[in-house]
Amino acid sequence: MVTRIIVLVADRDDPKHGEITVLEDRHKAERLVETLLEAGFEQERIRVFAGTALDMQIAHRPIVTLVGEDLGGPDTDDAPQYTEAADASAEAGAEEEKAPETAYVRDGIRFSSLFRSS
Repeated sequence: MVTRIIVLVADRDDPKHGEITVLEDRHKAERLVETLLEAGFEQERIRVFAGTALDMQIAHRPIVTLVGEDLGGPDTDDAPQYTEAADASAEAGAEEEKAPETAYVRDGIRFSSLFRSS
């Protein structure tokens, strides 16, 4: 993996915000920092990091429960069951209607809230 140089210049009013520049070459990063210092940026506002990109893999695990007269009920009571709101209208040119507030909700928990990052 290629190491990249990251130059961060923090805002004067809010150090949690700033401008980030990602450079491939160490010498370009050195010149950028020199230019920033000559332009009057305080040294305390400038941070330089070296980093490599990490590969990531995303996996989704849907929960499926088959129910029906011949299949019996769900195997476990713990498996969440989500119902989808019925389709509004297949009429051409009709605007999509919003799903009711109770769509995709079970025991007061909305399905999409289970996938929020921590």
